[in-house]
Order: sequence, then C-alpha cells, then structure tokens
Amino acid sequence: MQQMLIPTSSGQTSLANNANILYECIVERHHFFLNRKYYLQLTNQSLTLSEKQNQQDPKYIYQLKIDKVFTWSLQNNKIVGFQLPYQDKIKDFFGNPNDMVNLKAKMGAFVCYEKIEVFYKKEEILQTGSFGKVTKEICRFTSNRVAIKSVKCQNNQSPAIKNEIEILKRLKQSNALNILEIKEVYKDELNYYIVTEYIPGSNLKQHLDRRNKPFTMQEALSIMEALLKGLQSIHQNGIIHRDLKPANLMYHNNQIKIIDFGLACLNGKQLEQYPSCGTAGYSAPEVLNVWNKKQAYDFKVDLFSAGCILYKLLTLDGLFNSENEKETFRNNKLCQFTIKEKGSVFDLVQLLVKAEPQQRLDCCQAMEAVQALLDYKYFDVNTWYANKLKSYQKGRSQCEFNQEPQTKLSRQCSLTSIKHQEPQTERQRNLPKKIEQN
Repeated sequence: MQQMLIPTSSGQTSLANNANILYECIVERHHFFLNRKYYLQLTNQSLTLSEKQNQQDPKYIYQLKIDKVFTWSLQNNKIVGFQLPYQDKIKDFFGNPNDMVNLKAKMGAFVCYEKIEVFYKKEEILQTGSFGKVTKEICRFTSNRVAIKSVKCQNNQSPAIKNEIEILKRLKQSNALNILEIKEVYKDELNYYIVTEYIPGSNLKQHLDRRNKPFTMQEALSIMEALLKGLQSIHQNGIIHRDLKPANLMYHNNQIKIIDFGLACLNGKQLEQYPSCGTAGYSAPEVLNVWNKKQAYDFKVDLFSAGCILYKLLTLDGLFNSENEKETFRNNKLCQFTIKEKGSVFDLVQLLVKAEPQQRLDCCQAMEAVQALLDYKYFDVNTWYANKLKSYQKGRSQCEFNQEPQTKLSRQCSLTSIKHQEPQTERQRNLPKKIEQN
C-alpha cells in the first residue's frame, strides 16, 4: 500500500497510509521562466505539496487547524488557486478551477476561510436569537443552497464556537446518521460563520404548533426511531447534546435531523462548559441541579429530553407545562409531572423520564423498545423492562458502549416478553419474509 508523510505535532513527519487521504490533485507555482508542478494531498491533518507523486519529502506542509485562516485566489468568478505561508512569505499556487472547488469543499471543516460574501449570496433569514442568526444562502460557484449560522466572536465566545465546530467535524468524519452536516467555516473580525447543509421544511416545534391533533402512536414512534439513531451516533462519538427539543429537530418528508450543537460537549467536560444548560421543559433534572449536587451527569440526560419530546408528540402538551415559564422550570428541576394517559407507549415515556439516571433507559435500550412497539401490537414495555433489570447491573448499561445496529432477527431473540404467535403490526407485515442476520 502506498504511504505518505504526515506532519506530527512536533513538526517532524510520520508515515500514514492512503486511507487517510481526502483529496488529491495537481497544482502549480508560477515562476518567471518556468512553472513548477506539485502533487497535492489533503488528509484530515494536513495539506502537503511535493514534487514527487508519492509525497516523499514534501516541500510544503500546512497543518490544518480551525484557528488558521486559509485564503483562496479568485479570477473571473472562479476559484483558481490558494495562498500558503512559507518562511515568512506568502506563496501562490494555482490549479484547475474544478479541483479548487472540490478541495475547498473537502477542507471546509478543518480550517477557517475568509470573505464569506464572496462565496455565498444571502436569500433569507431563517432564525434569529441571542446567539446570532441563521440564513439560507446560495453558493456563487456551485449554486448549492446552504444554511449559515453566524455567531459573534465577542465576549470570550470563541472557545464555545470552536467547541461546536469540533463536535460537528467529529460527527461528519464518522458519517453520523440523522445529524446536520457541517460544510465550511468562515471568520471575520466580528463573527464566525458555520456553513451547513440546508434542510428544507420546518423544525419539529413549528410542525407541532401548526397541528390540531397529536401524532399517531406509529408516527411518533417513527420520529423517535430516527431521533434515537442520530442520538446513538452522537453518543458513540463521546458527545452529549444537552439541548434536545422539538426546535432543534428538523422535520422534512418524515425524516429527522438533529441540529444546533451550541451546548453540546464531549463526555468528561460536562462541568467545564455550561454545566447547567438546556431548555426548561426538556432538560434532565440532574443538569438543572448540577450546582447543588456537583456531580457529573452522563449521556442519559439526552434520553430524558427524548422522553419529553415523545410525550409532546403524543399529546401536544409539554410534560412540565404550567402557567408560566418560571413554574415550568421549577417543575422540571424537581421532576414533578403527571402522566394520566395509559398504554405501552406512555410506559416508555415513564422509563425515559425517570428522575434517577440509573433507572432511566439508555439509548440502545430505548431504541430496542421503540422498534419493538413498532413491530409488535401487544408489546409490554413494563415486562420487557423488568427483564432488562435482571440482565443489567444498576447504573449505565454496557449497551451504551456497544451499539452495533441490531437486525430484525437479533431483536426478536432479545425481546423475551414477546410470544411467537403474537399479532403483527402493519409495519411488520410489510417487511420482507426472508430475514438475513448480519
């Protein structure tokens, strides 16, 4: 296998195989008598340029960091090259415009670009808030539509913005499911600009506000299934979202995408970055009480939020609804609520919003229960949960760290409360007869 040189943190070089290569092309340095050709390779660590195709002894090594501002060269409304700092000088490189567009797209989440107005044209404002605003814009070079979140980099906000960028970058590299995809990052003196995919339609809160009646159980569970798939990807990457709510879920063509990672953190940094955060009515009580207990919470705070969302889908009411926001916050903090509705799906809500995290379902267990409710008409959530308690020790289950997707057959084997002759749902009847185990 071909190997290439990658700079280490010490500035030296180390070998990495071409599985890390994100893009390759040829660029030129223009000289007075003769242009010089370089082979360019982009990895998730660096941009290297070498006169040799195998990238041995590259002359230029540009390490990728979100703090660095990368400059593109434009001519006749085309991206024709870029500039690199080298020995206190700026070196210009030129390439095929199509290659430059592709390189820019591949490198977008690893460095900051400048002069965003040169690359994007604003179409409309989608959202405004204390954080800044989100606009829908169109790329002047590809005609692709994107969403751009602009955040002021004043009042020491830069660390929080960089944290959000790093989290979105990590999720993109892992090909996370049902997650908003970051495209590029720009910066000027006042703002950071996070460019993401544009998702048409409305967020789930807007859909709920327009509805006259709740979602059906099947519809609500299908939304939850998509939400939990995204949440599994988030947790597998060691990330806690901390602000799951209908307004942070885009809903289009029955598809869900999780957005807004402004309050997300890496597991282990819960007490370093906005320890008590989220939205009243959807936050786990251990998050709102963190200053009293001074204990780090874990991934299960997102499952509490998911339970609140499920209840909202089924009833159009908030779990902690009260006459004013202050009372809602108090009820949420004390975890005081009443669920009058009956049925297995509301039993699932109860398991997701347990006040004690140790008694709350984790993401893998919640997914198993949701899929069983979709597949089996008379699935008994409480019986299933009792069997789970026998299988897992108290506290976070190992399932949270072993979230390989289950096949239909493996789910059948694990659901001990379901009888072989149980009536099937419409979803189950529509599944292919032959089941192959991965």
